[in-house]
Amino acid sequence: MKSSLPKLLLASASPRRRQLLEALGLSFEVIPAEVEETDPSHELIESGVLENARRKGQAGLKHAHNQNDVVIAADTLVVLKEKVLGKPKNTADVLSMLASLSGNTHQVVTGMVLQTLSGKQCSAAVSSFVTFRNLSEDEIKAYAATREPYDKAGSYAIQGLGAIFIEKIEGSYTNIMGFPIERFLMELPKITGLPVYQWFLP
Repeated sequence: MKSSLPKLLLASASPRRRQLLEALGLSFEVIPAEVEETDPSHELIESGVLENARRKGQAGLKHAHNQNDVVIAADTLVVLKEKVLGKPKNTADVLSMLASLSGNTHQVVTGMVLQTLSGKQCSAAVSSFVTFRNLSEDEIKAYAATREPYDKAGSYAIQGLGAIFIEKIEGSYTNIMGFPIERFLMELPKITGLPVYQWFLP
């Protein structure tokens, strides 16, 4: 019975992560998780995104009421040629990031952490690779004039208009959106002790 399953709490303000879980048909609650995030170097990118996700999850645990409630948290960053690209602060950042991504392959890394009040924890760092075609200065400026790039790591949204820049992807598509659904479905039974299929029964 779904009513007997642990409650899922998404500690994230990201609409993409919410949309991905909704698309799965899972029942969950979105909770606040405002924390100070680390700014890792490219050598420590995996440990950095995992630490950010852990911090978000720890903040989210304050909203859990049952020992078995599962708090889900994630953090995503983009790495290009040893440079870490977070969310742009302004239009100049968007223009600079997109110009650097043009014609190149970059890495998208998401750290995902599942935690419970009882102290259980599962975590994973997932990488995907995205190749941009060569972009003109005019199309970079046109994209920067939209609202889309301003809350996205790397200054683009692969699930939105930013898809027009993509030449090739390797790895998880949902990871590039900010939440690797494939890996989440593998980790959920580890922390709950329940077969993942039980979450999808009528």
